[in-house]
Amino acid sequence: MKLEIERLKLNLSAAERDRALLSVGKDPATINPNALLDEAYMGRLSKVANNLALLGEASLEDKLVAAIGLETVDDNPIDFWNIIRVEETCSGGQCEVRAEIKKAVHSSSTMSSTDDSESVFLCSRCERKVCRVCCAGRGALLLVGYNSREAMNYNGPSSQSGQVDLPVNRLLARDSIICKRCCQDIVLHALILDYVRVLISLRRTERVEKAAYSALKQIIGSTWDCLLEKNSASYSKSAGKAVRLLLNGYESLAEFPFGSFLHPVEAAADSAPFLSLLAPLNSGLRLSYWKAPSSTSAIEFGIVLSSISDVSGVILIVSSCGYSVADAPIVQIWASNKIHKEERSLMGKWDLQSMIKASSELYGPEKSGTEQKVPRHVKFPFKNSVRCRIIWISLRLKRPGSSSINIGNDFNLLSLDENPFAQETRRASFGGSAESEPCLHAKRILVVGSSIRKEVDLKPQQSSDQLALTGWLERAPQLSRFKIPIEAERLMDNDLVLEQYLSPVSPLLAGFRLDAFSAIKPRVTHSPFSDVHSKNFPSLVDDRYITPAVLYIQVSVLQEPNSMVTIGQYRLPEVRAGTPMYFDFSSQIQTRRISFKLLGDVAALTDDPSEQDDSGTRISPLAVGLSLSNRIKLYYYADPYDLGKWASLGAV
Repeated sequence: MKLEIERLKLNLSAAERDRALLSVGKDPATINPNALLDEAYMGRLSKVANNLALLGEASLEDKLVAAIGLETVDDNPIDFWNIIRVEETCSGGQCEVRAEIKKAVHSSSTMSSTDDSESVFLCSRCERKVCRVCCAGRGALLLVGYNSREAMNYNGPSSQSGQVDLPVNRLLARDSIICKRCCQDIVLHALILDYVRVLISLRRTERVEKAAYSALKQIIGSTWDCLLEKNSASYSKSAGKAVRLLLNGYESLAEFPFGSFLHPVEAAADSAPFLSLLAPLNSGLRLSYWKAPSSTSAIEFGIVLSSISDVSGVILIVSSCGYSVADAPIVQIWASNKIHKEERSLMGKWDLQSMIKASSELYGPEKSGTEQKVPRHVKFPFKNSVRCRIIWISLRLKRPGSSSINIGNDFNLLSLDENPFAQETRRASFGGSAESEPCLHAKRILVVGSSIRKEVDLKPQQSSDQLALTGWLERAPQLSRFKIPIEAERLMDNDLVLEQYLSPVSPLLAGFRLDAFSAIKPRVTHSPFSDVHSKNFPSLVDDRYITPAVLYIQVSVLQEPNSMVTIGQYRLPEVRAGTPMYFDFSSQIQTRRISFKLLGDVAALTDDPSEQDDSGTRISPLAVGLSLSNRIKLYYYADPYDLGKWASLGAV
């Protein structure tokens, strides 16, 4: 198991592990941990590990609730598992437990001496001094006394596994220390098993994330590498707060991937990709921004919103380089529901040059120490909100010499300067590749407003025939479902397969009803990885949000000559207790025998802990609540008036 931990920490696949073992002359089959335990012990160990996962999540929830919104700091040097690495042994010295000693070592003189910096702890059970290596993980205290009678049978009479009550306060248990001598063997094994499950889940999550990023790069191009780079947690948190302040209760309607451009936008060679204008504020490098080629003095682009929305304005996030007087653009915004420019409406025209003169915050590079504040921005509010799907934005630089010159106010004709008309040398652009080349640039563009649900009012446009058809469709069906009696049924494959035998005079089958399963839920596989990890990604349930458990019902019927033919496979929308589900066949069927088989992620579901039987020694291959016994009823459609007044007794 320790080799498996080393393999997962090195991010090696199982095949790579086997090849590495074979290269040093080790047969992987000879070190299979499953071959070293009997089936009964593996069943008990699995139950203990499952309880450890539940208790670990409960203790973490207790800690978060007890913090009452304050930041939780985990400064305990002993983690939840405290699994020692290969070749790591007791440090000796002040340690009085000395549980982790190599088998070849029989005297304390051969143990490594305790370093002065080595921490020494006090066991909460035996009150002996113990080093970090001989400490059990903090999760062990959650299992102290768990089913101690069974644990004693496996630990032997010499083990120190007396009757111990479960800890009353899980918070104290999570922060206390217990040595490995005071722990039952099955508890220590459960900690190892739980830790391996955590590492497997983290590796699987990382692989899925890498695959998602790779697929995204293939779709939107490799130029988005800078945007796909993760930011620090502190920057992401501050950026999220800044966005909420900027939106002021409204929605960001054009943020990628919900918004897009009508056409590609030009970008300079050393610029961030044009799609970065619509990227989330906390993505990409903090100092990166989009800029147009130096030869471009005007650019226009259309932004397509995710749906028809009420747009109240646009917010332009200023680049980290800031604006100068020369590269401050003139901004024009239009709104439209169609791609034809002739049908768009002008929302306003703004001159950023005058805004820069009025506010020095927009001028020049971004000052250090302002990363945690709301980024520099310019708001372009509309006089009235407009309902549209496309927002057109035009950025245009002023041509040199276009500004009007007031000779009386701006110049002194009696000056002794050789050229009184010469202006002070100023940088044309902070974002251009050369100081004398002004360029268009921006960091983000936020389209602010509120999305609306598409309202389709068909009543005024409906004809009399359409109204009649609508009324007929809205009426309750005249036919009802009635149960088809069966002669016998048989359960197979741990109640996953159900066969029903029908009478030769049975009516044609129209479908079947599946009664709701018992209380089952996704299988808990391991404890939370850490406090931070649990809050950011719910890793308690393995792959729940990556590959959620899905079940199917496969239906087969007997046809001549004595062969079972599959007529359909139906996906169950959700596996939980609730209302029955009805499935209609594509056509009516006449048969003598019909088979139902439960397929899908059966092993990913488990029974409610309160309904599990602890007396058995084997782990059930599936949740008992998934049994098909007495859950399927065949039905046919018929008119209740044709069946008589007792028809309601056979309805399903």
